[in-house]
Amino acid sequence: MSSDYRKGFWITLAGVLIFTPDVLLIRLADVEFFTLVVYRCTIGGFLMLAGYSLYCGRDFVRQMLMIGIWGLVVVVLEGAASWTFYLALERTTAANVLVIFASTPLIAALLTRIFLDDVIERPTWLAIWSAGLGLVVVASGGVTTGNWLGDLLALINAVVIAGVFTVVRRRRDLNMIPAAGLGLLLAALVAYPFAQFPDLGVHQWVILVIGAGVVLPVALALVTLGPRYLPAPEVAMLTLLETIIGPVWVWLVIGEEPGIRTLLGGSVVVAALFCHALWRFRQTRQAVSSGS
Repeated sequence: MSSDYRKGFWITLAGVLIFTPDVLLIRLADVEFFTLVVYRCTIGGFLMLAGYSLYCGRDFVRQMLMIGIWGLVVVVLEGAASWTFYLALERTTAANVLVIFASTPLIAALLTRIFLDDVIERPTWLAIWSAGLGLVVVASGGVTTGNWLGDLLALINAVVIAGVFTVVRRRRDLNMIPAAGLGLLLAALVAYPFAQFPDLGVHQWVILVIGAGVVLPVALALVTLGPRYLPAPEVAMLTLLETIIGPVWVWLVIGEEPGIRTLLGGSVVVAALFCHALWRFRQTRQAVSSGS
């Protein structure tokens, strides 16, 4: 079990770190919502499925069919996650969107406790509630600045992502990477009739290709694998690193200041995550020592 935990930890951490510049790339692309969804989700979804087909070889079709009903649930949830994420970015700051994502571990813990009957240990609950405190600090700024709708959409996004982690954890015997890819394509299909498809410059295309062709498919594939080896709430907790690193990229490159509430709330989130990671790794080392 400790070996699986370490594997899941490093897989998820790699995915999250790759994800951190994603919001910056979306801002730099400067494309209207529906066109952004079509381009990013089409490129990202196609490359995820193409990569998975190369991995599976002749067994690709059978592996796709194996995802079953739960895979279709992931498809719908991933599509909804793309929509709510991009809409939230249009209506509130990048920092708020990312730090409100701090509610994901708490939601994932509640879902896994209800539907999977997972036991959530006290230090994990403490870390989750601490991250929730950071969320309250950040969200309080949205009310005073009139960004409550964007903050609400960000919270809905967190609920949807927690649902994805819970389903993947429930069916950890299945590889849900193809379901995640199909979910991106579903989001693009729904957005297509409303997209304006304006003429884009070379700079915009380069940004879109980097974000949709590299960052999105690679990071999403790794984060989708995470719940096969880690409890869903802990996968969600690792994704909180994006809440502090992502706004820094945006701040440094385009000057969108995160604000004092976001910095304070983000500090609480990172502190909770760091302490929980230390406790977890100490626990796994003790398990290895007692087993040897």
